[in-house]
Amino acid sequence: MNNISLKSIKYESIKSIFTSIADTDRISRAEISEKTDLSLVTVGKIADALLDLNAICQIKEIKPQAGRRAGILSVNNEKFALIFDITSYDFRYVVLDLRLNLVEKRLIPYRSDIGYAENLSLLLSEAALYINRKYDLSNCFGVGVSVPGPYNSSLDVVKTKRIPELCGLHLNHIVSHHFSGIPLLIDSHINAAARSNVTHIPDYLDKNVIYWYVGNNYVCGAYIVNGELILGRDRHACNFGGFIDNHGNTLEKRISSCTDQKKCAEELVNPIYNVIMSLNPHAIIMEFDMGFPCDDVISSIRTLLTSEFSLGSDDIPDFLRACCKFRNAHRGLTMGLRELWLNKLIDNDNII
Repeated sequence: MNNISLKSIKYESIKSIFTSIADTDRISRAEISEKTDLSLVTVGKIADALLDLNAICQIKEIKPQAGRRAGILSVNNEKFALIFDITSYDFRYVVLDLRLNLVEKRLIPYRSDIGYAENLSLLLSEAALYINRKYDLSNCFGVGVSVPGPYNSSLDVVKTKRIPELCGLHLNHIVSHHFSGIPLLIDSHINAAARSNVTHIPDYLDKNVIYWYVGNNYVCGAYIVNGELILGRDRHACNFGGFIDNHGNTLEKRISSCTDQKKCAEELVNPIYNVIMSLNPHAIIMEFDMGFPCDDVISSIRTLLTSEFSLGSDDIPDFLRACCKFRNAHRGLTMGLRELWLNKLIDNDNII
């Protein structure tokens, strides 16, 4: 094998090849070449390097006499990410693999007899013991924390009204104490869910997309341009819940009193119209946690945009509902950790 460093190859080529492998159960080098428009030589060099780095594995030989290049490739199934969800008082943690698939999940009920900091410490201690007992922690490529508001990494604090006790904790410091040496990513569940959902839109790297999250007591979102989140000063550019009507009531307050999809659509349509007129998005992704069908709300919104605001079909962006089988934020955080891990592999790669 030639002495080739991954550092000498464009990162986007490496990422494209790795993602092609991770997005499928198994794939050949020829199929990767066709999918990525990269030469078979380039695919072969990067695949062999990733094999040596234990990021992927070869699971079948089609033509043994042809050597490594004949093999079918898959990601290393032993690698995993650990994601903590502290967006509510009942904590959760989940394990996901390199394909972003859910491996398992655990719920840790909140204890009312002790404080928030003590509950968080118990969560992390329990998780550390469990993961060390069931998995090889050296295969953990990252730890993610999903939080209920913007996270300021320089101050190591979360800004949120939903869980006031969380605002006074230095989260990175606390989590790192239990999982020392493992890459850590902390982000709001809105940002993480947006990164996950946008990947389901065809050609999303060439589009601008709005993500809306609508819950009983929380309305927020994100703006994604060419695959990148456009973030504001506090790392939340789209506080949609703050839209105020003529009576001074916020959208978040009005949504909290909605009991059916018709009323919800009526409250949402005006701010959505303003967003369409301001940002002209290619698509709007909507995620609802309201207890009634998301598709019915989207259908009502489209009808109101036509009847109340006289928008033609060409003026209305594509509307999509969030489409992950489990919480989108977990997948989005794992995507970010996977990219950090891949970057670290490249940085540490000297001679391949």
